[in-house]
Amino acid sequence: MGLLHFTKLSGWKARNARNVDEGFVVLVYVRDDSDLPYHDAYLVGCSTPEEAEGKIRDLYPSEPDVRLYVSPLCVGDTKDLKLARNEVREWQ
Repeated sequence: MGLLHFTKLSGWKARNARNVDEGFVVLVYVRDDSDLPYHDAYLVGCSTPEEAEGKIRDLYPSEPDVRLYVSPLCVGDTKDLKLARNEVREWQ
């Protein structure tokens, strides 16, 4: 699935409607009680990978062993997605 196939994560709103040049894809891996991993992916509009990681960790407060993989988006992808500052979107 391409980057343009995403859905907005309900409950999250951009604090600033202005689009940003920096954005990240954050892949999330979590093991449940059956030890079978599941994963999610998010698009995050922010300046640093540490900030993106922090925003996603806040979504999983009860998962101490969550593993996150942060990868920057290129400027063209970020602009095409109209990703706003501090926006978090689920990516499927």
